[in-house]
Amino acid sequence: MFRVERHGPFTRIRMAKTLLGRPLHEVSAFQIGDLLVDSGPPPAASRLAAWCRDAMEDGGLSRVVLTHHHEDHVGGGAALQELGLPVLAPASAVPILAEGLRMPLYRRAVWSSPRRFVAEPLGDGVAARFDGDELRFRVIATPGHAFTHVCLWEPERRWLISGDLYVHPRVKYLRRIEDVWEHVRSLRRVRSLDPELMICSHAGLVEDARGAIERKIAWWDGLAEEAQTLRERGWPVRRITRELLGREGFFYYVSLGDFAKRNLIRSLLTSVADC
Repeated sequence: MFRVERHGPFTRIRMAKTLLGRPLHEVSAFQIGDLLVDSGPPPAASRLAAWCRDAMEDGGLSRVVLTHHHEDHVGGGAALQELGLPVLAPASAVPILAEGLRMPLYRRAVWSSPRRFVAEPLGDGVAARFDGDELRFRVIATPGHAFTHVCLWEPERRWLISGDLYVHPRVKYLRRIEDVWEHVRSLRRVRSLDPELMICSHAGLVEDARGAIERKIAWWDGLAEEAQTLRERGWPVRRITRELLGREGFFYYVSLGDFAKRNLIRSLLTSVADC
């Protein structure tokens, strides 16, 4: 799947690997002025490169910034670099992209494996030409979903490019290696900026960004309180998970438990100190 949508000054590029004509899991890249944020999954790389080639010829694209190293965000990086576009990534992601991602089988099945490439390290900020003006995005470290994760913050317009920090107000699944409370700290960090518009790789353009972030934090905080109450009754994690979030879904089984509701509950039951 490859679909381009215009939303005022933003261009959203929606991409997914398909199975029997149906998208498995969708992700978006965004063009903001002459800046492209993220590069989609590997199966969409050639179509994204063709689209970007046209944008470059029109003078509308000059660089790419990646929010983190996951395969659904870096899949077109090598192809875009071959077009002559500088591709910037968080410094901690640069060696991972150069060496190649180590991915479990289920993630390779959903997204495919991205080609290796050497990205340029992203500094503390990045500029973009926009509507005859220049935007200055600050780079904000926001680990949790990935230790390499960053958001881009434009303080004058109060725009937050959030990558996978938000995704949905009621996220129920977590990978084993993710730390939900580190994720919450990152959410609190960007909430303190008082953003008005959030540009999310999965939810799209989210108005009332601060309110959306607050609702996500409140969901996880409330879930943690309920889980703790049930644990104090002696309930095991598996029973707590089923009570609060229902049965595990398809990806629990195909990921052999790596992507699971019980991982979220287990992480929520760890120490909440400094959160």
